[in-house]
This record gives sequence, structure tokens and C-alpha cells, in this order.
Amino acid sequence: MPNVVRRMPWREARHDDTDPELLLTREWLLTNGLGGYASGTIPGVLTRRYHGVLIASLAAPLGRMVMLSHLSEGLRFTDGEVVLIGGGRGLESARELPAITYLQEFRLEDGLPVWDYEVRGIRVQKRVLMVHMQNTVHLTYHLLSGPGSLRLELRPLMNFRSHSAPVSEPLQEPYQLSITGERYEISAAPDFPPLRLLLQSAAGAFTVDRETVHSIFYRSEVERGYESQGVLWSPGYFSAELHPGQKVTLIASTEPWTTILALQADEASMAERRRRQRLLTTAHPQARVGAAAELVLAADQFIVTPAGRVADTARARAAGDEVRSVIAGYHWFTDWGRDTMISLEGLTLTTGRHVEAGWILRAFARYIRDGLIPNLFPEGEKEGL
Repeated sequence: MPNVVRRMPWREARHDDTDPELLLTREWLLTNGLGGYASGTIPGVLTRRYHGVLIASLAAPLGRMVMLSHLSEGLRFTDGEVVLIGGGRGLESARELPAITYLQEFRLEDGLPVWDYEVRGIRVQKRVLMVHMQNTVHLTYHLLSGPGSLRLELRPLMNFRSHSAPVSEPLQEPYQLSITGERYEISAAPDFPPLRLLLQSAAGAFTVDRETVHSIFYRSEVERGYESQGVLWSPGYFSAELHPGQKVTLIASTEPWTTILALQADEASMAERRRRQRLLTTAHPQARVGAAAELVLAADQFIVTPAGRVADTARARAAGDEVRSVIAGYHWFTDWGRDTMISLEGLTLTTGRHVEAGWILRAFARYIRDGLIPNLFPEGEKEGL
């Protein structure tokens, strides 16, 4: 079955009178089947409190937590020049966005985001993947072609907090960096899991260069009437030498190392593509191509196995079921009973996910009181209703 592709060509669409603000209003979202996600603007600028490279879905009482907020992406050429291809740590104006100059195209391949850049005759591709049923994100950079090699430099920035907390939330200081071989862990408050980082590249390295970045501007928060200035911390930066045809993948995760290391980047990518192709083959025949196929893949983002609801999982499995629920909407909603029942047919029956439809109905049925199902399940310190 051919890939389902949605393109946003930027180079061909760009004209002198094209408003660069368009890039800041185009956002992408990728989920992990647990309620966690990665999301941002196409140029990589943080504009919402909910944006981040890894928003992990953790056991109660934590809920969804921003574990990796941003990744500064630079290309260092042999003459010493460093070019930022994406990002911008919060901008009030889009006029100086690197993506204005270097972005050639953004697209979704089977729902997975892909960026193509061209800098000084060198073509670089970036892909983001969340491993299904894990709080793990893979960011893969591929030097497609060009006259020579370059060095990729990636600086992770973070402020561990609830995804719904104000961006003005103070840093969970002190952050601790621990290094074991090529494995890196960032720890903060004891109730937070560590953020684990790994660079899959034979020629990779990490430079300890701690930095605190103040006054990061989140423009969408201003529009919503909330705090709009934040602060992020970085332990240093990864670097990797790339020659034409080579790839490097940065992995960020809250999972145990045994889980992280179980899949190489190429294996994880192949597994996720096969999973998405299976979603299409089980859907209604008219929903396997074109815009309908895109909707099937989009529907998958909303069907989740709720992380941290241990009692629900135990009861369901004792009855021979699994627990499934429906996220009412990203970024801020959890699984709502009303929205679940409204959308159940389109999300599960039309897409051929009949078994999961039964799991969802029985999960809610266990909470029936006086003929009513709950509208809200708890997240973090929020009680269900």
C-alpha cells in the first residue's frame, strides 16, 4: 500500500510578499498511544506551553509532563560557520526564522512529520518518531547529499513541568547530569523520572556546557491571556560528524534503558510504519487512500491506553480485556466520556477497530453510577468528574 503523504512545500510557495508568520501558525502533533505527545510549530519555535519535543504521559499523580522542551539544531561547516536550521527560543517576530531561508518542504508521510532543508548546497532531512506505547521520541537527521561533510550540533533545553503549568514555572533546580558511557541522564525533583538521552551515531560526542536561557517568549500564551515568559536549562550539546548518506538519531525518553536500547532507530521507524500500514488495511476500503486515509491515521492519535491507571488495567485484564480510552482533544484535554461516546463510531468502527471499541465501552461501563458514565477521568492532581 503506498504511503499517505500530505505536503506543505515552502520553497515553491515562498514569495517576497509571503507572510512568514504563516510558519508560526502551522503546527504538527505526534502521539505515543499513552496520551503523551510531541508537538510544535513547523519552524520549531515554542509558541504554546504545550509545545515540546517530549511530553511524557506518566503515572499519577504526575500525568503529562514536559520533559524535553526544545532542541536547538545547528549545522557547523568545515569553515567554522554555524547555521541554525530550525528553532528559535521563542520569537516575537517570524522575520528572522532560519526556516524562512532553509526550509524547502514540510510533509507528513503516513502521518509522520518530515522536514527537508537545503543549506549551502547541502540537503538535510529531519524526521520525528514517537515509539508506540513508550514515552520515547526519536529525532533522525539525514545528510541526503552535498559537496562535503558537516557537523550536526543539537542542544537540548528543558524545564520539567506539567504540560498545563504556566511557562513561567521556575526551573526544578538543581538539575543533575549523570553520564555512563554514551548514556546521559538528567534528574531533578525526586518525584520526576530522569530524562534519558542517547545519540545513535558512531562519530557522536557530548560537550558539557551548562546554560540557562531566560526570557523565552511564548506568543500564543499572550493571545490567551496567560504568562508568556519562560526559562529553560541545557546541560550541553551533542555533536556528530555527518557525511553524505549518513544518519544520526537523538533519542529522548523516560523509559528504562533496557526498553530504550531494545530498538535501533531504523527498527523503530520500520515498526511504526508497519503499524500505520496495518491501520489502513483494517479500515473500510474507501478509507484506505487519500484524505480518508489521513483521517484514519489521525484517528489513531486519539485512541490511547491510559498511563498510570493501574486499577483500571488490573480489572480489565482480569476480565480478559485491555484498557482503551479516547483523548477528547490535544493538547489540553484528557479522556472525556461525552466526547468518547460521540466519536466512538468514527474512531473505531469505521476504522475497523471493533475490538478496541468494546474495550472502550467496557472501561467506561465499569464507572456507571445512577445510569451515568464519568465525563472526566483524573490527570495529575485533577480529580475525575
